[in-house]
Amino acid sequence: MPLAAVAAAVLLGLWISGVADAQQQPVQKQPLQQPPPQAQPVEGPPQDVILAPHRATYEMKLALARPNSGIVEVNGNMVLETADSCDAWNVKQRIKLTFLRNDGEEFETDSNFTSYESKDGLELRFSVRNAQNDEVEEELRGQADLDGIGGKGRASFTLPEARSFDLPAGTLFPTTHLARVIKHAREGDKSVSYKVFDGARLDGAFQVNAVIGKPPRIPPGTPPTRGDVALMRGQPAWSVRFAFFAAGDQGAQPEYELALDLLGNGIARSMLLDYGDFAVDARLIQLQALPRPKC
Repeated sequence: MPLAAVAAAVLLGLWISGVADAQQQPVQKQPLQQPPPQAQPVEGPPQDVILAPHRATYEMKLALARPNSGIVEVNGNMVLETADSCDAWNVKQRIKLTFLRNDGEEFETDSNFTSYESKDGLELRFSVRNAQNDEVEEELRGQADLDGIGGKGRASFTLPEARSFDLPAGTLFPTTHLARVIKHAREGDKSVSYKVFDGARLDGAFQVNAVIGKPPRIPPGTPPTRGDVALMRGQPAWSVRFAFFAAGDQGAQPEYELALDLLGNGIARSMLLDYGDFAVDARLIQLQALPRPKC
């Protein structure tokens, strides 16, 4: 999703799902069973949640391939950058993956996402570029604005075509959503639900349900993260499971799910992206602190 992590995951989820659907017949998804979270009153970005500007590199591998998925191997990496520009968060994300199917066919995907989200949570500009085997498959570009926190908004695209649509009252943009989830986790809440729009699709906001629990145990023998690991020291941590539902979809099956080992400053130590027929694991291998500007 664009932690940023959630938006990076949204983009990755849509792209991988689209690639997989183009390669195979869909199968029944098997999401983690979750109690339906209660919708929360919508407020602005919490001032007491301090996100860390950083660049994180993740190693990505296939975690699980269910029967008839057609996928036998996934390898690649994701670089996710969250930069502070005083009045906004600038997010850049690139995901490069190689897929191997059970018939021996191999294909590569390359996804780029950039966004600018104002710190008051009211303005979002975004750009998406997805390619497969070096051929551009999709480009999205546009902006979205909210009338006020908790109010309605409007999204406008210039690519792949000019189009606009309304955003429902209560919509949040990704970094504001991430900060609010961290605040709920700090306050001991176990589940929350918000509408989230990130620009990675043309049909409106997701309904995102989050279940918050204790941080996952790090498996023995896991290689340590390199770089500015001091960013992770002394931070509270939680396991957060997000379920993403398309706008207007009231069914029990989410489009996909995302599990994060999430720290209190917005850094994700690991991710598990579950699309029903297969799941991809992302492990943090390199962390770099980015400077805070003098505003």
